[in-house]
Amino acid sequence: MDPQRQVDASCRRRAGWIRPQGRLGGRVTRTEGIESVLGIRLTSAGALSAATAAVLFTALAVPAVAAAGPASAAALPLTGFSSIVADSTHHHVFVSGAGSDPVAVADFGGQPVGQLASLGGATALALSQGDGILYAAIGGTDEIAAVNTSTLQEVALYFTGTGHDPRHLAVVGHDVWFSYGASGNSGIGVLDPTALTVATTSERTFYNAAVLAASPSAPHILVAGDGGISPSVVESFNVSTGAPVPIAESNPGVQPDGCENLSQLAVTADGASVVTACGWPYHGSQLTLSGMTENAVYQTGSYLSSVAVAPANGTIAFGAYATSPSVSLFLPGTSTPTSTYQLSGFGVYGLAWNQSGSELFAVSTPGTPSSSTPTLNVINVS
Repeated sequence: MDPQRQVDASCRRRAGWIRPQGRLGGRVTRTEGIESVLGIRLTSAGALSAATAAVLFTALAVPAVAAAGPASAAALPLTGFSSIVADSTHHHVFVSGAGSDPVAVADFGGQPVGQLASLGGATALALSQGDGILYAAIGGTDEIAAVNTSTLQEVALYFTGTGHDPRHLAVVGHDVWFSYGASGNSGIGVLDPTALTVATTSERTFYNAAVLAASPSAPHILVAGDGGISPSVVESFNVSTGAPVPIAESNPGVQPDGCENLSQLAVTADGASVVTACGWPYHGSQLTLSGMTENAVYQTGSYLSSVAVAPANGTIAFGAYATSPSVSLFLPGTSTPTSTYQLSGFGVYGLAWNQSGSELFAVSTPGTPSSSTPTLNVINVS
């Protein structure tokens, strides 16, 4: 099927459709073809017509919701939850849902302001460094879409290769890393939006598509973990060459800090460690990137489901579910929380900070995140 027919068949209104090719070197196992002429789509948001822009972003008129206690809260027009990012440049919070849900857009007050309908089915979100581009993995399509965060218009669509259905995303430098696969046949891929290339690597360490984390505080480092299984291995990679070169790997079978049912990872503000949110043990664990040895413990209580690190001041936030749908804040390396916020619902499954660490955005749901309406809570920390 040629590119235009595939776009038409998927009924997607796109600014471009790009079939990237593999990058030489590393542990690349599969490659695809390329149509480099479409690369200009990434920087030509203004070329979209007003009619197309209206399809990509639909504004909402939503009444204000009064703050309750330490956090304001507003229900989002989604049937479930999968990912959240906060754009401190344009003061927008982006939340992806479940099934064919669009991506919801809220302001920093937590109020919904619109939807990105063209990103329907997004399962993972990531922001470029500088907040200029929002990347979205579109479930079941082998595609990653790019949206200009200033105009809220989609500017590119990247094909990652047949069977490479991206499940998690992380940005390192200008590259977009993604994980894919399941049932013992998983891998890690990288999209270079500038060169229009995609490379993929089979990763036998991970049974499922790996949970990913990265931060500008740790240049050239990608962290991956085997989510949702016991035990869950966490591994750090040097990706400066465009291929994931292993640095260190945890051994949860013998380490006392071993992780089971990993939910999320976050790199610390100093770029030296990674923090895990696991179902067990019943605390947050911090591991060095260089050796994957535990160097701090955060006394959170049981059933962690989310974690995020404030870029500017390093404050660590953990979200929990089941017996205690709460958010706890910690200073880096300090075992006891500075504050804890109880939220309504069953669990806190997504966290994102603003750049300064003064506001925390927390997604809670009344039940299973894949099938219950999410609420966006805004916690004013300072």
